[in-house]
Amino acid sequence: MKILIPLKQVPDSTVRVKVAPDGKQIATEGVTWSISPYDEYAIEMALERKDADPSTIVAVVTVGPARSRDALRQALAMGCDEASLILADEPVAPLAVARALAKIVAEAKPDLVLCGKQASDDDQGFVGPALAEALGWPHVATITKFVPQAGAAELWREVEGGHEVWKAALPALATVHKSEKEPRYPSLPGIMKAKKKEIPERAFGSLGIDATAPLLEVLSMEPPPARGGGKILKDGDAATTAQRLATLLRDEAKVL
Repeated sequence: MKILIPLKQVPDSTVRVKVAPDGKQIATEGVTWSISPYDEYAIEMALERKDADPSTIVAVVTVGPARSRDALRQALAMGCDEASLILADEPVAPLAVARALAKIVAEAKPDLVLCGKQASDDDQGFVGPALAEALGWPHVATITKFVPQAGAAELWREVEGGHEVWKAALPALATVHKSEKEPRYPSLPGIMKAKKKEIPERAFGSLGIDATAPLLEVLSMEPPPARGGGKILKDGDAATTAQRLATLLRDEAKVL
């Protein structure tokens, strides 16, 4: 089985981002970049299959600027077998990204494509379903587990009170919510091997796809308001404290 994972490099979730002077984007100076968290879960899900069946090939690809190589190397260090970069120095509309990935998928011929359910920077959740549509493949969203079968796969989705189990003929695409295990850390041997692996690179313009697509425009961006100080209610009996708490939740916090 061959599994392909499109990934995206985003600001690390532990970094405190700042709004750029133009008020429409984040300031990238000093930002640490990493693989989008749900993409990491997709990688872990694929690597679990590789652990169970060493003949499995796990490949990753991204559309992005030159710094995206670092995310690909991280994926290789985690245990992925192949990586490729579609170099795009300027922002690309999500629909055009999906078309570019469809071209790569057609060439790589994977059995299964796993995408993170959404990127942590824009939270759109668009590229995975759009890629499935461009390919004409079956698509199951927000899976937590997959079980390969002869020419098909069982795709598990968490729902309230249990799971739904879908069956899709391969090739298919699924977006990943979380796998059953947390994403693994790159090992030292994995990091050393990843440094030696070649990452083929192609210019976005060389793919010959239709790059015309609606592009979202950010009108303004601002940090969330600073949190106010907390209050401790420690005087009075339980009934009085409960009454004061209810009043504060209604009149100040506006949650009741």
